[in-house]
Amino acid sequence: MPLKPSTLALCAGALLTGLSAGATAQSPMEILQGDAPTNWGKWGEDDQVGALNYLGEAEAKNGAGAITSGKTFTLQIPMTSGSGPVFPGRVPTQHFMATDAGVYMAGKAEPAPGGIKYSDDVAFMYLQGTTHVDGLAHAWYGDKVYGGKSEATSVHGHTHADVGEIGKKGIVGRAVLLDVGRHMGSDDLHRLPTETCIHLKDLEATAEAQGTTINKRDILVIRTGSIARFWEEEPDEQWNAMNEPGLCYSKELLSWLDRMETPMIATDNIAVEKVVQQIDGETYIIPLHGALMRDMGVVLSEIWWLDDLAADSAEDGQYSFMLVAAPLKVEQGTGSPVNPVAIK
Repeated sequence: MPLKPSTLALCAGALLTGLSAGATAQSPMEILQGDAPTNWGKWGEDDQVGALNYLGEAEAKNGAGAITSGKTFTLQIPMTSGSGPVFPGRVPTQHFMATDAGVYMAGKAEPAPGGIKYSDDVAFMYLQGTTHVDGLAHAWYGDKVYGGKSEATSVHGHTHADVGEIGKKGIVGRAVLLDVGRHMGSDDLHRLPTETCIHLKDLEATAEAQGTTINKRDILVIRTGSIARFWEEEPDEQWNAMNEPGLCYSKELLSWLDRMETPMIATDNIAVEKVVQQIDGETYIIPLHGALMRDMGVVLSEIWWLDDLAADSAEDGQYSFMLVAAPLKVEQGTGSPVNPVAIK
């Protein structure tokens, strides 16, 4: 049965509309970030370290100026073979001995001339399977990574904004610990409940409660208290990466970080942010990774051990310190282990 001309017109119109929508359709993240801050091109078309450009000689001296006692804290979790914690889809570090006393005891090897014996080992690990720094091209949306480069630059290794570039620059500056877990936590372990979304007002309230001034270009180190749950034999509540407390996306937060020229955010959870977030009725997975890394070039670093530093800061009232960190120079890598050092 032939269609009426009016029906054909409606079908054709719907088809053209669908084709047009398909050609111009944007993902929820592209729509959400339509008017959000971006630093693409701010430091040149070939920039690969983003907001770390805010950290220069003056910022290194400011970091040194925060040192009062000289106390140091290393902030990496232990890299224990077969253990974690890791984000879903990754496996924990696997550590193997390639040579040890067994080869000598079994008569399979002889000591070197003079009597020296040695051991050797090897590890298989996800580069983000411990305390680590993310390269700026680690996460993106649409078809562009940080700086507007094609996502194709990630194929078989990042040729733009890889973590090796951050390793070359290093991270040195004044950092502030925002112990949100101690300020907002409801238990004697000073940690946030699972599913807690940390808003900008919570960061500001924590800084005020601590008597901490956040300056422009300070590195933000945020403690939730969450990561310690991984080592508990009988956790007080079910814990996993998907329900950890973390930062909550908002335009206010992005604008504030932009004004503060924040170079880096480090946290003691697995994803910096709350992994699953509801924004205007839409479900998003790690939206701040797209907003901060892809658009603003803010470096993210995760799975830090902050409990010892936090306990000391609560005792002496000093929450600012010099931070020194350098990820391994993994060329074309998306992330790298790091053992940050805080000097108070």
